[in-house]
Amino acid sequence: MKNHTYKKSFNAKPRTFNTGLLCALLLSAFNVTAADGARQEIGTAQALIRSLGAQHANPNASFMRSGEVSTAKNKHLDTEITDYQLKDGLVSVSGKARGSANSHFYLKGTEKNLRGYLVRHDEKKAYEYSTDAKGIVSVTEVAISKVVPDLDENWLKATSFNTLAGAIHPVYSPMALRQARHIGPYNNEDVTKLESKPGSPWVFYLNHSAVMSGTTPLNGVTKENMYRVWQIVADQYSMYNINITTNPAVYNAAKSANILRTGVLNFVNQDGRSNAPLSSFGTTAAGTLYRNPSSGFDYGYGIGMTAAHEIGHQMGMNHDRGGSGGEYFEGIAAYQWGPIMGNYWMGSQWAASRWTWSKGEYNTASNFEDDLRIMNVNESIPYVADDNPSGKNLSLDSAGNINPVANFGQIERTGDTDTFNFTVTGNGRLDLKIDPIEYFGMLDVDAKIYNSANTLVASSNKAVNRSAEFIALNLSAGNYRLVIAGGAEGTPSNGFSNYSSLGYYGMKGTLTGSTPPADIMLTSGVALSNQSAATGTWKYYAIDVPAGKTSIVFNVNGANGDADIYSQLSVKPTTSSYKCKSDGSTSVETCTVNAPSAGRYYLGVYAYSAFNSLTVKATVN
Repeated sequence: MKNHTYKKSFNAKPRTFNTGLLCALLLSAFNVTAADGARQEIGTAQALIRSLGAQHANPNASFMRSGEVSTAKNKHLDTEITDYQLKDGLVSVSGKARGSANSHFYLKGTEKNLRGYLVRHDEKKAYEYSTDAKGIVSVTEVAISKVVPDLDENWLKATSFNTLAGAIHPVYSPMALRQARHIGPYNNEDVTKLESKPGSPWVFYLNHSAVMSGTTPLNGVTKENMYRVWQIVADQYSMYNINITTNPAVYNAAKSANILRTGVLNFVNQDGRSNAPLSSFGTTAAGTLYRNPSSGFDYGYGIGMTAAHEIGHQMGMNHDRGGSGGEYFEGIAAYQWGPIMGNYWMGSQWAASRWTWSKGEYNTASNFEDDLRIMNVNESIPYVADDNPSGKNLSLDSAGNINPVANFGQIERTGDTDTFNFTVTGNGRLDLKIDPIEYFGMLDVDAKIYNSANTLVASSNKAVNRSAEFIALNLSAGNYRLVIAGGAEGTPSNGFSNYSSLGYYGMKGTLTGSTPPADIMLTSGVALSNQSAATGTWKYYAIDVPAGKTSIVFNVNGANGDADIYSQLSVKPTTSSYKCKSDGSTSVETCTVNAPSAGRYYLGVYAYSAFNSLTVKATVN
C-alpha cells in the first residue's frame, strides 16, 4: 500500500524581517532543553512561524544558524523551506532537511497551535513538532512508522497476494448515468482534466504526470484505468465538498488561494510500497503512489483503492487495526465489509465488497479514531449540502416509469435520510430497485415505505447485496413516503453500522395506479408542436438532464401571440425565479443554461398574449 514527496510550486509573498531583530528575537525565544533524540523545546509557535517565513524569504537566514542551537548537535532541526503561506492567522510550511533530498518537513496550524513532522528517510528517523497549552513548540524523535504508517516492511513479507490475480472487480450499476461527474463508466473524458466538484475551494490533486505522456498513459495502462483511479478516490470522498482533480491548473489556483485547503498525491512510474505522510493535507508534502501493475488488480481498481487509503493518511487517519490482520484489519467476510484504512486487499474475492470509513466499532478494534470527524473537524473540510432536506416528489412519466436520471440522491452524513413522496389513486403496484451507483462506493441502501398514517408498509435492505428492492408491492389508494437511508448489517461489533454507509443511489422501476404528472416531458432535440395557451396562463414542460452536460438550450417558435420562456432546476420557474429566460415581444424565444447540474429542468411558457401552433423544444448538449 503507500508514500510521499514534495512539489515546490507555491510562492506566496513572505513577510520580511530585519536580520538583527530576527536574531535577537530567536535568541530570546528559543530554549533547547534536551539532547538529540529526546524532547526539545524550541520556542513559541509565533516565533517559529516568523523564523520559517524569514528562512523562506532568505534560505541562508535559517534560525538554526543564528547561534541559539548547534546544528552539529541538532542537525535534524535544520531545514530548507520550499513552500510557505501565512493567511488569516493560519500557516502552512513545507520543505526538507537541509542537505537531505530524501526527506520532508511540514508544519501547519496557528500561532497558538502548530503541529508537523520532519522525516529523514535515509536515516529512518522522524521528529514530531507539537505545541503545549502555553504555545511552546517541542520537537520529539518518534518512530518513522508513526509519520509514514505504510513503511512496515514486515507486513509485506507476512501477507500473501496469491488471490489477487482472480480479484472480483466492482460492476457499474446500470443506473449509473452521470448523476454526478464521477458516476458511471468512462466515456472518453480527458483524464488529465478530471474534476469531481468543480469550483470547490477544497482541492485534492492526483498528480499522475509521471505515468502519462501528454494525455496517454504509459506502460500499457488504459485511459479507462486512469479514470477509475480518479473515480474511486472521488467515490470515497464524495460526501465532502472537495474537488478530486487531475488538473494541475485547478490545484495550483486553489493552492495559491489557500494552501491549507489542498493536498497532493504523486504517482510514480516504478514499483514500490506506496505511502504517505500523516496529516500532510494542507501542505505540499505529498503522498507517493507506486504503479504496481503486477499486483493482480487492474491499475484502476487496485491503485485507486491504494490512493484512497494513502489520502486517508494525509487527512490524519491511522490504520484500522484488529483481528488476525494486526496493523491492518482484514474486514468481516460474512458481511463483505472492512475499513478502507485496513487491509482492503483481503476482500479481492468479495463480489459485493464495501470498504468504508470507520470509528473502530468492530469487536477487535484498537483504533477508535472517528475518520469522518477527522476530515470534517480537524481538517475543516465541509460536507456537501443535503440534496433532499425536506422531501421531494417521486418523478414519474405518463406511463408510471421511474427513471434514475431524475430519481437519484445522496446520503451525505451519518443518519441522513431522503424522502420521496408519491400518490396512488386506485389499486397500485410498485416494482422498484434502488442501487448504489458509485463504482467503489460505501453506501448500503436501506429503503422503507410509509403510508399517510406513518405506518411502515414495506422495507428492504438486501443482505450482502447493497441494493434495496420492492417487487410487485400492492398499494391501496393514498399518499406514501419512500424513505432511503444508509443501511447496516449484523451488529456494529460483528458487522457494520450506518456510520459511513454514505453515497449516491439511483432508482428504477414502475408505479401503476399513480397520479399522472401534470408536466409534459420533453425529449432532447425533439420538437413538440401544436402547443397553445390563453393570455396570462402558463404551460409547463420538463426534461431530465444527466451530469456532465455542457448546456441545455430551450426554444419556442410560433407565428402568433407572445410566448415568453423561463427555465428552472427542480421546481417550476416564475418570472422572478429562473436559470434562464427569454421574454421578447414575439413567440420566437431561446434561452440557454450552461454547465447544468444534473436533475429535472422545468420550462415554463407564459402567454403574455395568447398563442397557438407553437413548437417547443429542449436540446441537451
